Amino acid sequence: MARVDPADDSIERFIVYHYRYDPQRRERRPVAVAAFDNEREFLACIQSVQDDISRRRDGGEPVEEGEHASGTVQGPGYLRRAANGHLLRRAISHGAAGQWMEDLELPTSMSVMRAERPPD
Repeated sequence: MARVDPADDSIERFIVYHYRYDPQRRERRPVAVAAFDNEREFLACIQSVQDDISRRRDGGEPVEEGEHASGTVQGPGYLRRAANGHLLRRAISHGAAGQWMEDLELPTSMSVMRAERPPD
């Protein structure tokens, strides 16, 4: 399998998650299992995680009802745009504004608009 770094923001990556209890953070959350550079291996890994959950459940091991496998595709620049979105949201909440806001590359779910008064 051609595994890649899930944090490598320069490439498109297919990330597999296992929703389970994370003892390090003491909460249930999607834990990244692996990342791949192609969809075929991504789907095979999701099926492998799901098969492992089913095997443990059928074997009588304690498996939480909500435990499951899932995945997402992140394109190049996804993490950078997400970080810019967080920066913009924090800046606005603190009252900071300026031309720099319009120059940020933002996630598709965000945009910047500025209202100005016409000159008298």
